[in-house]
Amino acid sequence: MSAYYLHDGRNEIGPFSIDLLRKQKLTRNTPIRQLGSDNWLPAEKLAPLKELVAPRKIKKPKDVIPAVKEHLADWQQRKPRLLYGILLLLALIAGVSIYSITKTHSKALPQVTVPSHPQVAVTQPVAPAEPIKPAEEKKLPVVAEDKAKTARSRWNKLISATNSNYGIGFLGGIKDLSVIVSNRTDFPIDVAVVKVTYIKASGGIWKTVPITIYGIPAHDSKEQSVPDVGRGKKVKVNIQKLVSKKMNFSYTEGQKGRNPDDPYVL
Repeated sequence: MSAYYLHDGRNEIGPFSIDLLRKQKLTRNTPIRQLGSDNWLPAEKLAPLKELVAPRKIKKPKDVIPAVKEHLADWQQRKPRLLYGILLLLALIAGVSIYSITKTHSKALPQVTVPSHPQVAVTQPVAPAEPIKPAEEKKLPVVAEDKAKTARSRWNKLISATNSNYGIGFLGGIKDLSVIVSNRTDFPIDVAVVKVTYIKASGGIWKTVPITIYGIPAHDSKEQSVPDVGRGKKVKVNIQKLVSKKMNFSYTEGQKGRNPDDPYVL
C-alpha cells in the first residue's frame, strides 16, 4: 500500500495511508510526496488523491417543500390587503402633516406701522482697498531621486539575506529552514529572490533552490519558510535578484547595467 508525506508550510508530516489522508484537511494545492520520492507535488496532481480534493457536488432538491408552497399561496392572498393598509396609513400621515404646516403659517404676524420720512441719501465711506499681496511661491518637495540613487549605490550594505536556525537529520537533510530578507532603505522592495545552496558533508554542493519573497516594507524584514529536504548538512544563502519600483532599482546576480555611474537603475 502506498504511503504519503504532506507539508504544512513548516514541517514534513507522515507517512499517511490513503485512509489516514481522508482525515487530514487537504486542499488541491497541499504539497505531498510519495514515500521513496523527493518530488513535492500539489495533491490534485497525484491520481490516487484526486478524489480526496475534488469539490463535492451539492445536490439540489427536486421538489419545493409543500409547506413553502402553502406559505407562498397564503402570502399572495394577503398581499393586496397589506398594500391597501400601507397606502391608507401613508395617506393619513400626509394629511396630518399638511394640516400642521397650514395651521402654523396661518397665524398672522403683528403689523408694524413705520412713519414715513423723507429719504436722505447717506454716503458710506469706502475703505481703502488692501494692497494685493503677491502669491507665495510654493516650495517644491525635495526630489527623492538623490536619496534613491544613494540607496542604489549602497544597496549591498542596506539590504541583506540571512537564514534561520535549522535542524539536521541523523543521516543528513535540512528541516525547519527559513530565509529572512532585511530592508534598511527608505523604499519598499517589490520582489526579492534568495538562492539557497545545500552543501553536502563532503563540502560539495548538492543543489540550489530559489526562494521568492514579495512586498518587503521600508525599514522592515520579511521571512519565508523553505520546504524540508532529505540531503545536505548545511546551507548558504545569498541574494539573486531584487526589484524596487519606488527606488527605481533592479539587481540581478552577475549582471550590471549600461550606466557605469548608476549600474542598478531600473
